[in-house]
Amino acid sequence: MPPSTDLPPAPTVASGLRWAERFLSGWPEGVASPAVDAEVLVLCVLGVPRSSLYADADRALSPPEARSLADLVRRRAAGEPLQYLTGHQPFRHLDLAVGPGVLVPRPETEMVVERALALIGPVASPRVVDVGTGSGAIALSVAFECPSASVWASDISSEALGWARRNAAAHGLARVTFVEGDLLSPLPEWLLGSVDLVVANPPYLSSAALEAAAPDVRDHEPVVALVSGPTGLEVPSRVVAAAHAWLRPGGWLLMETWPGQAEALVELLEGSYGEVAARPDLAGSLRMVEGRRPA
Repeated sequence: MPPSTDLPPAPTVASGLRWAERFLSGWPEGVASPAVDAEVLVLCVLGVPRSSLYADADRALSPPEARSLADLVRRRAAGEPLQYLTGHQPFRHLDLAVGPGVLVPRPETEMVVERALALIGPVASPRVVDVGTGSGAIALSVAFECPSASVWASDISSEALGWARRNAAAHGLARVTFVEGDLLSPLPEWLLGSVDLVVANPPYLSSAALEAAAPDVRDHEPVVALVSGPTGLEVPSRVVAAAHAWLRPGGWLLMETWPGQAEALVELLEGSYGEVAARPDLAGSLRMVEGRRPA
């Protein structure tokens, strides 16, 4: 039986936190870090920094605060992503608004941005295209950290683009151009053959892999941003084929992937790109594949 949804009578910050952790620990799947999630949700309800959480541990929760905490904890236990509940996700130097309809930015993708910045570093005023931008994590980070870059970002989902535009406005990055459509097709034709970097975090899961994913991913995040098709290579292979014409000679294609797909993606790039390589994340797993259009 799942735990009771009732908070203890007259809850304080401390007793509310203990209850939230016990509640989240009592569900068999969906909450990998109940103590961390409980703390995040209490902080979300109170709207205070972490230091205040324990300094004010004996403060009584108001009835609205108690109701809000109980609701958030119940939704988290049911598998709703923590970031959807708090409404944001830190990503490198930015704090991004996220919610239903957009993929939650992952820590692994921060390394993609780091590599993207290294690839465009030698270019005075680089042109960068982010394919499948989602919340705008990659595009906005590149624009924020490389102010000389001209950045375009595409997504097939109007809902995701709504989040990306909201994040661009929040961080004063209106110079990023968002376009709606499939992969690179909505870009202006005058960009053909002139882009310094195409970067993409495309959907790369197979249909079977999604079924094995955690409930917060499988049941809540947008399938269009996760699943490529039966093999997982369907969309990545299309990005590889399409990007070539948009890149200038010597321009780079950089893609996020997962360890089980990296070797196959390398083989795809080797057909028409040079200097092809797969790069690891901090854990040593192959997470990025890159290649350069021959000069």
